[in-house]
Amino acid sequence: MRSHQNYGKITDMAIPSTSDTAARVAKGEPYSFSFHYLSEDVVRYINALFAKILAGMDQIFLLDTFITIIREICINAVKANAKRVYFRTIGISIDDAESYPEGIEMFKKNVIGHFETMEAGLKNSDYRVSFSMKRDQNGLVIQVLNNSIIRPEEMARISMRMEKARHYEDFSEAYEEIYDDTEGAGLGIVLTVLLLKNSGIGVENYKIIRGEKDTRTLLVIPFELRPQEITTRIKKQILAEVDGIPTFPKNVLELQRLCANPDSSIGEISEKITIDPALSTDVLKLANSAGFISGKRIETIPEAIKNIGLKNLNAILLATSARSILDKRYTRFEQIWAHCNHVAFYARGIAIKFKLARMVENAFLAGLLHDLGKIIMLSTDLGTTNKIADIVKDRKIRTSTVMEEISVGISHANIGEMLAGKWGFPDYLVEAIRCHHTPLNAVEKHRDIVFTVYLANIMCGIESRRYQLYYAEDEVLARFALSSDAAFNELHAELKTAYDTRVE
Repeated sequence: MRSHQNYGKITDMAIPSTSDTAARVAKGEPYSFSFHYLSEDVVRYINALFAKILAGMDQIFLLDTFITIIREICINAVKANAKRVYFRTIGISIDDAESYPEGIEMFKKNVIGHFETMEAGLKNSDYRVSFSMKRDQNGLVIQVLNNSIIRPEEMARISMRMEKARHYEDFSEAYEEIYDDTEGAGLGIVLTVLLLKNSGIGVENYKIIRGEKDTRTLLVIPFELRPQEITTRIKKQILAEVDGIPTFPKNVLELQRLCANPDSSIGEISEKITIDPALSTDVLKLANSAGFISGKRIETIPEAIKNIGLKNLNAILLATSARSILDKRYTRFEQIWAHCNHVAFYARGIAIKFKLARMVENAFLAGLLHDLGKIIMLSTDLGTTNKIADIVKDRKIRTSTVMEEISVGISHANIGEMLAGKWGFPDYLVEAIRCHHTPLNAVEKHRDIVFTVYLANIMCGIESRRYQLYYAEDEVLARFALSSDAAFNELHAELKTAYDTRVE
C-alpha cells in the first residue's frame, strides 16, 4: 500500500479530508498512515474516518463496536513497541530470557497505568505503527503493523487467549477465567474476539501474524455480516423484567387522550390532574420554573395548564408516570434521575441556542428519559453493571453500550427503547432513547433531537470525568458548528453556568 503522512502528531500538519479519503477507499484505492503513539488526535482521526467509511458501506451501526476493536488492536501494537523502547531505556535485552522477567515487572510497575510517560520515547524511536486499508471483493481489509517482532512466548499467550475467547458466551465469564497478570490483564484480545462474534464480523476475519521483522494484525470487515445472537442469563432476566413492567395507569392514559383532543376543556383536564397529588405538584413546579415565568406565582392547576400548554403537559405525564412506575418497582436511583435532569437542562439549552424552537421541550423530555433502560439494568444485575463501568473507564472505551452488549447481551439504550415502545412513547422519543450513545444510527427525521441529547449527555459525562471531548462524534459537533475545542468549551461553559445558577 502507498504511504501517506505520519499521523502521530496530526495537529502539526494538514489533515486529509475524511470525506475525500472515504470516497477514495470506496473506489478501491489503498490508503495508509502511520503513528508512533496513539494520541487523542490519532483516535479522533480514526473515529471520524471510519464513521464515513462505514456509512458508505451501510454499516454505520458497527461504528462503536468497530472503533473499540480497532483501538484495542492499535493499543496492543503501540504497547509492544513501548515495551521494547522501555527495555532499551533500562538496559535489558528483550530477548534475554533470564533478564526478561525483571524487565517486564519494571514495565508493569512504571508504565502500565501511566502509558503517557512513553509518548516522548516512542516518538523519538524507530518504532512505529502503520495502519493500512483496502476495499476488495469481500469487504474492507485492514492491516495494523508494528515493526517489532513478537516473542514466541508472547505469541503463545495471545493464541491461548484467542482460542479460549472463542468459547465464551459473555465477557463476565471471560473476565473471571482468563485474567492474566503476567504482562497485563490480557482482556483486550478477549474483548476483541467477543465483539467480533457479537457483531457478525466473525472471529475468522481476525488474525495476528508473527513476521520476520514485524507483527501484523489483519481484520476484514465483510460486506455480508453473520450476526450471532448472544442470550445470557441476565438478558433473559431483563427481558422478563421489561415484559412485567406495568403500562401507564388509566387516569394518565385518559389525560393523554384529553391533551390530544382539541375539543377538551381546561376544566376537564384540571379535574383529572387534581386527583393525582404527585402529578399536580409536578405541573405546578414546571409552571413556576424559570422557563415559564409569567410575572406572578402560579397556584392553581387551570392557571398552570394555560401557562405551560398542552404539549408540555403531555411531556410531564410521560416523565412523571415513567418515574413513578420505576420508583415503585425498583430501588430509587436518585443519581440516574439527577443525571437525566442535568442532561435535560443542557438539551433544552442547546435547542434554544441553535434556534430549534419546534423541539425545545421535546429535547428536554428526551434528556429526562434517555437513561430509563439503565435503571432496569442496574436493578437486574448491579455487579455486572459496575464491572462494565470499570472496564469502560480503564480502557477508555467511548460508550458502555458495546460492553453491555457482550457482557449482558443487550445495552441499556435498547432496554430503554423496548420500554418506550411498550409505553407508547412518540417516535422521536423512542429514537432519542435508542440512539443517545449511537447518534449516527438515528434516522434523519429525528437526528436534530438525537444529536441534541447526545451532545448534552457528552457534556455531562465530561463534567463527571466519564468522557473526554475526543469521544464525541465529529459529525454531531459539525452539525452544531462545534468542530473546534474552543467553540465546544465555550458552549459547555455557558450551559454549565446557567445550570449552576438555575432557580429550582
